[in-house]
Amino acid sequence: MTTLDERTGALLERLGDLCTGGGYHLLEEADLAGFVPEGTLPETLSYLADCRCIELRYAEEGTYCLRLLPAGRVHAAYARERARESAVRIRNTAIAAFLGALAGSLLCLVPLLVLLVRG
Repeated sequence: MTTLDERTGALLERLGDLCTGGGYHLLEEADLAGFVPEGTLPETLSYLADCRCIELRYAEEGTYCLRLLPAGRVHAAYARERARESAVRIRNTAIAAFLGALAGSLLCLVPLLVLLVRG
């Protein structure tokens, strides 16, 4: 499996969202804007075709006819799974930090209450 950089992976994930089914799809450059630096879309799509992630039938004047190949679908699914795992990890870390702060507060509060009651 070819390793893709973050932007190329994001573009491939977007292609996975747009190219449902196994057939060819006509996409405009505007559909893919924002996923790669301006002016690099043709080279990025060519790279994905070389990696056998997509099959590019033609590219003319900002219109692309392509289909997502099985390897591309695997990459897109892997990127989605990584994003989901990252969100779960962040949530779990936030919960653990909150519970740790709560436990620390209680540990400090108990001796303070004991001093107030005795004093």
